[in-house]
Amino acid sequence: MSHTDPYSDGQAHNAGTAAPGDLTALSPFSLANLFDTLPEAVVVADRERRVVYINAAAETLFGYRLADLRGRKTEIFYANQADFLNMGKQRYNTTASRGFSAYRVLYQCSDGSQFLGQTSAGGLSGAQGEIQGYLALIRPARSVEQSVDTLQRLHAITADMKRDHRARMADILALGARHFGLDLAILSSIQGEVYRVEHCHDPAGGLSPGTTFDLGGTYCVHALSADGPVGFHHAGESEIRTHPCYRDFGLEAYIGSPIQVNGALYGTLNFSSVRACEPFSRDDLVLMQLLADTVGYEIHQSAMQKQLGVLARTDELTGLANRRAVMESLRWQMSHSLRSGLPLTIMSLDLDHFKAINDTWGHAAGDQVLRGFSELLAGVTREVDLCGRLGGEEFIVVLPDTDASGGCVVGDRLRCRLAGTPMPVSERESIQVTVSAGLTSLQPEDDLESMLQRVDLALYQAKQGGRDRLCVAQE
Repeated sequence: MSHTDPYSDGQAHNAGTAAPGDLTALSPFSLANLFDTLPEAVVVADRERRVVYINAAAETLFGYRLADLRGRKTEIFYANQADFLNMGKQRYNTTASRGFSAYRVLYQCSDGSQFLGQTSAGGLSGAQGEIQGYLALIRPARSVEQSVDTLQRLHAITADMKRDHRARMADILALGARHFGLDLAILSSIQGEVYRVEHCHDPAGGLSPGTTFDLGGTYCVHALSADGPVGFHHAGESEIRTHPCYRDFGLEAYIGSPIQVNGALYGTLNFSSVRACEPFSRDDLVLMQLLADTVGYEIHQSAMQKQLGVLARTDELTGLANRRAVMESLRWQMSHSLRSGLPLTIMSLDLDHFKAINDTWGHAAGDQVLRGFSELLAGVTREVDLCGRLGGEEFIVVLPDTDASGGCVVGDRLRCRLAGTPMPVSERESIQVTVSAGLTSLQPEDDLESMLQRVDLALYQAKQGGRDRLCVAQE
């Protein structure tokens, strides 16, 4: 350590050895007289943000003795180095405002535990008005203050439309871990006795989504049994010290709650740590429930958005893909086939004399025929094939990794199956329906428009040729 360092000998300097205006001109005894009776933790630091003094409340709060800290950077109190550096830029420098200001920051104690601290701090001026050091009064944020801070952050997460579902879940998990001062955060789904990690926040990197556990081996069974939030601040000293989760993972602290989606159990949201923590308050349990409810709502919203996306691409009458979905898929399949060299075939279908069905039996009967044909069409194609309704009685089938001869096999199978399947048009009557089909395969020079024009021409030829037949486009 440099000889010019006023703390190089590890001892406190009194007024007789201090430079004029130096904070060490205040003896530890005078500082103690000023601050030791205060209930708030007091930290006094010099211009370089090195500890000069902490009072008895600070020793209790942080778990350090003054003798251990004197001369050390106040960085030791911060849970995150970034906060220490930001505070240096904003408040703890010689050009900052001389006045005191209030803020919250995450602190860390000697045992590694963390807490959100309500802090009032400012500069200490010398006789000439120059900054000689800094004074901070710190107390753990009251539950209501900490909850308000967390609620504000939660609102910012859920109100941000730029965040997708995965990002929202990640941010909510990190926020809850920060609020409770616990390391591990898990959003789980539960099916029977299987507990599955859907999302997690684990700075140590030991856990990943998709990991499964036996439900009985997790603390979450207690949250499920209580049908609400539960917390254990020191498992080793509690009634759950024999639980498999404590035996296998040594988790001392846990707080969690069931997640309900549409009135049914989805899983749990929980936070835990291998370190014990302060006992959880009633406000902690209330906030835990709020976080679980928020996550449940987000899961519901995400499912609804996915469902709306499916509906937007689904034909309402038949349940097949609609025109929009077919065109999006066909564009992708064409691009993939042109890159990979794999064949791609499409088949255009049109039910013969469909107008006559509507005119004779009514539109309800026509709709019944369309639904029956759609079910039959889905039954003769593969899972990788895409069946869609373009409108009216016109359908299309996209056949990946299939050449024209393979497409003809599918078309002939469809016509054969249709010939043996009368379509009901009333409770007592059924009619025979036929279909005309056109077929074409992707060519190297094709774009979407040229391929569709070619298959439409093939379908027109099938219609003109007498219907109930399959025509392959001339390449």
